[in-house]
Formats: sequence, C-alpha cells, structure tokens
Amino acid sequence: MFVDVLGRLARIEARLEHMATKEDLEKISATIIRWMVGIMFGGGVLAVTVMTFVLNNAVPKAAAVPPTPIVIQVPAYK
Repeated sequence: MFVDVLGRLARIEARLEHMATKEDLEKISATIIRWMVGIMFGGGVLAVTVMTFVLNNAVPKAAAVPPTPIVIQVPAYK
C-alpha cells in the first residue's frame, strides 16, 4: 500500500515548485487592473474625441452672411 509514497511525494513537490505563489498572483492582478483602467480611460478619451469631431463636422456650416449696410439719409439742406 505504501510502496512508492516517497516517489509520489517528490513528484507532487516538483509540481508545486512550478506553481505561482500568492505574491505572483497579486502582481499579475495589479498589472491586469492597471491595464484595464488604462484601456477604459483611453477608450473614453477616444470616444469623446470622435464624438466631438463628428458633431463639429457633420452639419455643414452656413456661409457667413455679410451684415446689411446701414444707410443714413440726411435731409436736404434748405
């Protein structure tokens, strides 16, 4: 029943040495969170930029109409 216990334990320990530690998982988690926040922020900035560009250029601007001249008529001198 307990013939190869030490060999099996050695294989289990060898596998456990290659697994990630708690610190490794915390570092990876922090890195992923930073990337996700950066991507969300960048996406928001990109969306606002595109919306601003589209809304400013979607409607053709009316040609500038020159103001009507003001004509002052002076009564004739008597």
